[in-house]
Amino acid sequence: MLYQVNATGTIDPRIEMHYRFHQKIDPSQYPQVHDFYEIMLVTDGKMEMEINHETELAGTGALFLIRPGDVHNRKAVGACSYINLAFPAEVVEKMFRYLDIPEMKQRILGLPRPPRTKLTAGETLLLKARLEKLNLLPLKQPHVICMELRRLMLDVMLQYFLPAFSSPVHMSCPGWLEKLAEKLEHPDYFSCSLEELASMSGCSREHLCRSFKKYLGVSPSAYLNAKRLNYAANLLLHSDQKVIDVAYASGFQSLSRFYHAFKKEFGVSPLQYRKQ
Repeated sequence: MLYQVNATGTIDPRIEMHYRFHQKIDPSQYPQVHDFYEIMLVTDGKMEMEINHETELAGTGALFLIRPGDVHNRKAVGACSYINLAFPAEVVEKMFRYLDIPEMKQRILGLPRPPRTKLTAGETLLLKARLEKLNLLPLKQPHVICMELRRLMLDVMLQYFLPAFSSPVHMSCPGWLEKLAEKLEHPDYFSCSLEELASMSGCSREHLCRSFKKYLGVSPSAYLNAKRLNYAANLLLHSDQKVIDVAYASGFQSLSRFYHAFKKEFGVSPLQYRKQ
């Protein structure tokens, strides 16, 4: 039986949101669907998260944005606790208009799966602590609670969900590719070879190249080269490092190759770029 939940009767109109701390999952309320948005953070343990007939294991730090109409089910895998924050669809639409991205509503709703991400242990603790502070807000001042909840919603959306839409990694791409792309945001991985990328992803070189082309539109080497050059350009503009140090810090193994790639991308040499 599908459990239907509506914003009316669930969300207090005075504060325009609803939040709750859960130490266990009530199976009588699932599977469910609702007409509002819900941010859910797994704070401890693991659960099976089934959304629109697709199941995945969500551990500590898993953060989901469940959309209106998403049929979802939660099943604990041992002890499990989580926090959810619900807010009406119109509040989200107002936020998108405020941010001057009204088209984001359709982009989010058009995804086959809801936006989700994995927080680090530190990020999980910080967000959990911030959510727990909501319990200190004065109940007799709903406008204060409303303001804090809106600020929290905006921060979570801006920090964890919306950046994925400006990233070349589409949120419907395979999970292993998302994780690999996250690693490749760090300069420590800029010097990785194709063999090392294949090893990190757990797939063959051929499958890796096909997936990069399909989901990112470029080859793995072109993807990494763009990361290296962007990082190098920032170092040239915002640091006093020598060009040779910039080259190696950006993952280039050869200074001549760095000069060639940089001039091809920016039309000038690294030194000329720094002086512009």
